[in-house]
Amino acid sequence: MTVPVLGRPRWWVSAFLAHVGIFVLGATAVRFAPPGSTVAVWWPAGGLAVSFALATGRSARAWIFIAGVVVSSGLANAYAGRPPLVAACFGFANAAETAVVHGLLTRERRRPTLASMDDLWRLLAATLAGALVFGLLAGLTVRLGLGGPFLATVYAVAASHAAAVLVFAPLGIAARSARGRRPSLEAVVQWVGVVGVTAWVFGAGQSLPLAFLPIPLLVWGALRLSLRTVAVQLLLVGVLAVVLTSLGGGPFAGAATLTGIRPETVGALTQAFLATAAVTTLALAVAATQRRTALGDLRSEVELTGVVLDTAASLIVVVGGEGRIERLNATAARLLGRPEPALVGRLAADVFPVADREAVASRMSRIAEGAVPLGEEQDWHVEGLGVRRIVWTNSYLTDGQGRRTHLVKTGVDVTDERASRAFIETVLEAATATVIVGLDLEGRITLFNPGAENVLGHRAEDVVGHHDWTLLHDWSQVEGHAAELGIEPGLDVLVHRVREGASADTRDWAYVRRDGQRRTVSLTVSGIRGDGGHLTGYLAVGEDVTHRRQAEVALQVALERERQAVEELTELDRTKSDFVSSVSHELRTPLASVLGYSEMLEDGAAGPLTDRQLELVARVDRNGRRLLSLIEDLLFNSRIESGRLDLATLRCDLRPVLTQAWHAVESVTQERDLARELDLPASPLWVEGDPAALERMAMNLLTNAVKFTPDGGRVALAARRGDGDVRLVVSDSGIGIERAEHERVFARFYRTSVANERAIQGSGLGLSIVRAIVEGHGGSVDVESEPDAGATFTVILPAADLEMRADPTSGMDSDEPATKSRFAPYGEVQNQSETRDGPD
Repeated sequence: MTVPVLGRPRWWVSAFLAHVGIFVLGATAVRFAPPGSTVAVWWPAGGLAVSFALATGRSARAWIFIAGVVVSSGLANAYAGRPPLVAACFGFANAAETAVVHGLLTRERRRPTLASMDDLWRLLAATLAGALVFGLLAGLTVRLGLGGPFLATVYAVAASHAAAVLVFAPLGIAARSARGRRPSLEAVVQWVGVVGVTAWVFGAGQSLPLAFLPIPLLVWGALRLSLRTVAVQLLLVGVLAVVLTSLGGGPFAGAATLTGIRPETVGALTQAFLATAAVTTLALAVAATQRRTALGDLRSEVELTGVVLDTAASLIVVVGGEGRIERLNATAARLLGRPEPALVGRLAADVFPVADREAVASRMSRIAEGAVPLGEEQDWHVEGLGVRRIVWTNSYLTDGQGRRTHLVKTGVDVTDERASRAFIETVLEAATATVIVGLDLEGRITLFNPGAENVLGHRAEDVVGHHDWTLLHDWSQVEGHAAELGIEPGLDVLVHRVREGASADTRDWAYVRRDGQRRTVSLTVSGIRGDGGHLTGYLAVGEDVTHRRQAEVALQVALERERQAVEELTELDRTKSDFVSSVSHELRTPLASVLGYSEMLEDGAAGPLTDRQLELVARVDRNGRRLLSLIEDLLFNSRIESGRLDLATLRCDLRPVLTQAWHAVESVTQERDLARELDLPASPLWVEGDPAALERMAMNLLTNAVKFTPDGGRVALAARRGDGDVRLVVSDSGIGIERAEHERVFARFYRTSVANERAIQGSGLGLSIVRAIVEGHGGSVDVESEPDAGATFTVILPAADLEMRADPTSGMDSDEPATKSRFAPYGEVQNQSETRDGPD
């Protein structure tokens, strides 16, 4: 659909100039009308209007231009002296003629062309229809407005307008065609001949027999030049003929002078000349254009055919009736090892690298008799490639009488294909442990490899083409699956997912061997599809997994037994933990009584004691407190194992907690030759935690540091606030820990190899309790140590709100010491030579 662009300045200027031309040509034609005639003998203004409208195409602009023809043509008639009403009617008639021609040539949204004889006939029909419309309207106008004859006017103006449209319209149609190349010498000579001969023929004093002399020159241009050039020459000849005839020159005006015929007859003769020249020239131009187009298409088709032949993967050889090669493609020439020109014209039997040349020569010499079969195979011995197997498809070309004239051989090299087929067959034969079965759409077996024979126990010759695939299955299993799917037992049970569009379906199937044994096969069924994507069959590939499935069942049974054993062990461990907890509770009460009485004895409640007695009572107290600490560790560990580590968290300052833990071991460190370093900041270290649990965590770390550091060493405790956390560091210069044991030291009851070697006593629970307390507060603990290089334990705890300096519920302030631990007091740590605990 053409979208009008009404605002394009270039078109408006062209349309204005066209209307000016219509006005000038119309006024001139009326002025030069023969004396006593009511109409002009030629109306170039009408031809110009039609030509411009056709050049515009089918759009709103064309109809705007046609509407303007009423004005420009009417003004031309009025300027030439006709009454206003008559001038307006003539203007309307000219516009009606233009509209009819334009509408007929642009029907169905098509742009007018002159590419075929149908287009020419369409132009002639439209021209005749437009001329008749104008003739009828002009005849009525002359009869009613000027009192002139109706029929004579119709005849005269219809002929004059038809001639004008035939001369002008081709230029409008060819206006959008491609411009020709640069004029050749032939074109220049033809142009000079057309213009010169036309001017000479229609000059003064020429006789009537010379009237049609310009037409052969127009025919020359029609056969050799472009349609645009022909249209321009036709218009130029028409203008020269009319103008010179109007001025009294040319054979038609000369004949009128000699014979005294009327001026209207001179006009009719001129119009007949123009119509003859236009029809003859245009018909030959269209035919020549069609011929050039057809030759171009044929040349392109020949070139395309050559390209297709040369790029085809198949061998194509055209052999003449005498057995000689007349054409072959690049593939055949490449396989023959010579270029095409060196092979064309030679006998095919001499060129083809076959063993039996005489048989080939005999068949090729009798092509006219149809001696060559339509299908054949040949072995070509090609140098460098060995023997190539060529499969030929032959066809004959015949003449009009049905005689065979040529043989077209189309060959395919199937050597690699046969090798591939042989390779596939070898693979199928070698797959002796894999089931490979081919099925058609009905479920009949088409392929049964040796692997299927070995696994399923049937011979291929007994089942291929005879047995239904489902007969090899355990039928009860097939029926069970069919009931689950809601379908009838049969092939659909095996392939229903593939038929629904799945690429493959894998599952286990039970098969019954020929000897009655049951085998479990993991089978994958996939579809075999043709070129159009439709199913042509099925391929089943399976593996015997009978022993594997039995092993899996046995493994599942073993796993179930192991699971039950784990549950029993878990229950035993829970019973053990409950026993330890119960015993620890039972031991704590009498132990507390022992410690109480020992304190009373030390205080002299039973009378004064000697130094030796005081020393013995002190030992009882110290070892009792060690035993009480061990019981507390066991109880704490029991709570950890049972998941009942209840922490009474509150906002507290960590400094008093650490100070309390430091003082708890201070008496022991004072008796030892150890350097002690306590580094706490001046500002509070706020955390959300259980002060008693945190104190126990710090005491366990400090106790280990003192226990594993010989005299002369160093023990340090430091705490700092980090980026959103609080860091507690306990370090020593003791015996250290192997790097491989860093993670294991936090396990329950674990003792390092160095502790075992040096017989340092301990329960192995201290560090596991440290980790449980730290992780219970959302923190982490880590160790860095090397043998004989000391150990550094770093605890990271989440920091509390920095703006809170004290929690009113905690009973602690940053300026006061922490409250006493809820845990029982730890026993004093003895000299390393007296008490040797293991690593906690």
